[in-house]
Amino acid sequence: MFEFETLLAFGVGAGLVALAPVVRRMGNHQLGDSMNQAGRSMAKGGIKVGVTVAGVAGTAARSVARHAAEAVETFGDLVAEARTELEDAEQEPAPAAKKPRGRSSKKTVTVTDVTVE
Repeated sequence: MFEFETLLAFGVGAGLVALAPVVRRMGNHQLGDSMNQAGRSMAKGGIKVGVTVAGVAGTAARSVARHAAEAVETFGDLVAEARTELEDAEQEPAPAAKKPRGRSSKKTVTVTDVTVE
């Protein structure tokens, strides 16, 4: 997810910040200060990218969850409509069946029980 260069810059920046006090103690204050400033800006850049990526990932996750919830609700509505139609069909009187003409032996089967889980 993170680019290699960003992680490398963060690592180098953190290392410079950590080494700056050691260089200052060794007597080179100007180099220590310079290392600290450069390291801080590099580390902050890496942290900014991390915060941005985390924000985008969080937004994407919330969006996926919202759309999944909408899909589940739509499916639930479809199941409820199907059940209602089946109940209405059971309550209506069946039309008179026509007697087959000739030698036809076709039978009509009506399914009235459906379970959806």
